[in-house]
Amino acid sequence: MKKLIMCIYLLLFSVIFANFQVAPQVQQIDLERAGTQKIYLKNDTNKLKKIKIYSERPKDQKTKDLYMGDWIIVYPKIVYLKPNSKKVIRMAARPPQNLVDGEYRSHLVFEEIPVKKYDTSEKNDDNVEVNLDIIHILVSTVYGYSGELKYSGTFDDFNVIVSEDKTYLGSKIINTGTTALDIVYKTTYYNNIKTLEMENLFIGKVMRENYRNSVIELNKIPEDANNIKIEYYYRVKKDVKTLEEGEAEYEEFKVGEKLMAIKKISSETYLKMIEEEKLEEEK
Repeated sequence: MKKLIMCIYLLLFSVIFANFQVAPQVQQIDLERAGTQKIYLKNDTNKLKKIKIYSERPKDQKTKDLYMGDWIIVYPKIVYLKPNSKKVIRMAARPPQNLVDGEYRSHLVFEEIPVKKYDTSEKNDDNVEVNLDIIHILVSTVYGYSGELKYSGTFDDFNVIVSEDKTYLGSKIINTGTTALDIVYKTTYYNNIKTLEMENLFIGKVMRENYRNSVIELNKIPEDANNIKIEYYYRVKKDVKTLEEGEAEYEEFKVGEKLMAIKKISSETYLKMIEEEKLEEEK
């Protein structure tokens, strides 16, 4: 009778609570220049760790043409980390020729693989092994850049949304450029033409050839505001090496603005609008 081996694994997908570290968590590669980059792995425990490394396509990536995981070379692909130790792995990209200008992206996954241990205290064919191991997975993002980067987008479908005692701004952002847009809204609230309050809203990134239905809370909107002006900017991070003390980390570029009357709608109405829009896109 063959030995029955039963392994029970509890999977835990976590960046915050993983007991090994990856640095840097974001890698940027110039696809027009050959070279390798170093990635550092650190084991903070007193146990041996086995890490498998592989590329994975981001779930929000609309087209495979922008996926660069097939070009990424990592060595080694399996890493053994001794207790309380560090190790360096190397990464390079080998893109195809005549690559279209713009930004490409992939996830690099670091998956912990259990190191099996067998109970040999009793030598019989009915031994059963039960491993209650926590499997940690870290996911970093790799960006690749080729040629000229164009920043552009459309901003539409602005709505002021009310849900219980909170107010939100909903909008649709479509990235029409060749790289991600890191968006900031600068809002001004008015009562007729009187300025009441101003507020900056950090929307986040909208990836290349993608769109985002953004909903963000308006924390400073006055009760007597009846008009709102939204100025939309994208921002680009400056080179850390050239930053002077006290200098802003990002450079901002204005794309456009919209002035509109505040007509509040319920969150139920807004969600219904989004669902109807998705159904139209699927037709």
